[in-house]
Amino acid sequence: MYMSLSENRLTSIPVHATTVKLLQQLKTGAQNWDEFLLSAFEDLLPPETIEELERRERGEGSRSFAEVARGHPRPVRRSRVGRAP
Repeated sequence: MYMSLSENRLTSIPVHATTVKLLQQLKTGAQNWDEFLLSAFEDLLPPETIEELERRERGEGSRSFAEVARGHPRPVRRSRVGRAP
């Protein structure tokens, strides 16, 4: 289902401060949080989800997910981090 820009509002996801601090260390200044989170989970996204993200990007006149991903080097794989307290 297509969402208009007015329906595609920002959200607030409650996480521990230690989690945010860790993520801020991994995120580059050139990335917004949408780009960072999508690229972090890129390998886990099913093809249908990637296609839907690309469709939405085309509909909004922005860059496709693939274009955004190509513009950012792949981060070095790190071992999993334990849960925040």
